[in-house]
Amino acid sequence: MVWAGRKADDPPGVASARDAMLEETEHEYRRLLYVAMTRAADRLIVAGCMPGNRNNVRDNSWYDLVKRGLANSDLAFHEMPAGDGVVKSYRRAEDATPETDITPDAAASAHSPLPEWLHTPARPAHIIDSRLRPSNPAADGDSHPVRTGESIAQRARALQRGTLVHRLLQSLPDIAASSRRDAALAYLARNADGWTEDERTRLAESALALIADPRFAPVFAPGSRAEVSIVGRLERPHRRPALVSGQIDRLVVTDSEVLIVDFKTNHAPPTQATEAPKGYVRQLALYRAVLGKLYPQRPVRAALLWTETPEFMEISVPALDAELGALIQRDDRA
Repeated sequence: MVWAGRKADDPPGVASARDAMLEETEHEYRRLLYVAMTRAADRLIVAGCMPGNRNNVRDNSWYDLVKRGLANSDLAFHEMPAGDGVVKSYRRAEDATPETDITPDAAASAHSPLPEWLHTPARPAHIIDSRLRPSNPAADGDSHPVRTGESIAQRARALQRGTLVHRLLQSLPDIAASSRRDAALAYLARNADGWTEDERTRLAESALALIADPRFAPVFAPGSRAEVSIVGRLERPHRRPALVSGQIDRLVVTDSEVLIVDFKTNHAPPTQATEAPKGYVRQLALYRAVLGKLYPQRPVRAALLWTETPEFMEISVPALDAELGALIQRDDRA
C-alpha cells in the first residue's frame, strides 16, 4: 500500500504500479464491452450521450472503440436519415441492401403529440407518513428537557457533551483496556472544541469509569455491539404497516436473551423507571418490537443507562407494551 500523490512525483515503483492498475482497468473496461456486444442476437445498436463538459467523444470509450472498429472493417456502410439526425449502419455484404434514395419515415420522424395528461396539473396528493422514528417518536417535549435558566451556550455545550460521551462509549470498549485512556484523551483533544484540558480529562475519566463499572459489565462485554442500525415493519390494525428505522446505542445478544441499552446524558435523570420520559420509553419500545420479530424465541430487555449518575434503569415489559400500543394506534395524521 502506498500513498499516491501527484502522478508527476511518482517514484519508479509507484509509476509502474499505477500503469499496471490503469492497464488492468482498461482491460476490464474492454472485456465488459465484449460481453455487452456478444449479447446481441440480430443487430447491435450503439448510442450514447455527450457530456456537457465535452464537445467530442472520449478516446477509447465504448462508443469510440466500436466506431473505429467498424470503420476499419469490411462491412458495408451507409447512412440513414432519422428524425433527429443520421444513423450510421454497418452490415455484412450479404445483408446489405442496394443503395436507393432513402427518405425518412415521416410518421417515425415527426414528433407525436403530447398526451393530454401532461398538460393537466396533478391533484395534490395526501401524503401519509407511515414511518415511526425511534429517535424522535413523539413531540412530548420531554426527550431533551432544557433546564431552567440554561443559556443557548450552555445548551450547546450539553448537546456536545452528549455527542462526545456517546462516541467514547461506542469506541472505547473495542480498544485494549491499557490503551483506552490515551485513546479517549486523543479523541477529545481533536473534537472537544473549547474545552479545557482539565474538562477533557474529567470527561474521559467519567466514560472510562462507566465502562469499567462491574454493574455494567454485560453492556460492554465482548460480543456486544455499538451503534446498531435496525429497520423493520410493524403491523397495525386496519392500516398499512409502519416502517421503523433507528440506531441502538448498545446491543447485547446472547443465547438466552437480547438486551437493548440506550445511553442518556441528562444532568438530572429520574430515579424511578416509572418517571422515565415517555419519549425514551417509546424509543426502546420500538427497538424492542423490531428485534422481537428477529429473535422470537428470546426475551428482549430494554434499559436506559444514565451516564451522569451513573445508573442502569431497565424499563418493564408492561411499560414498553403500553407505549408501543399507544404509538401504533395513533392516527398517522395526528
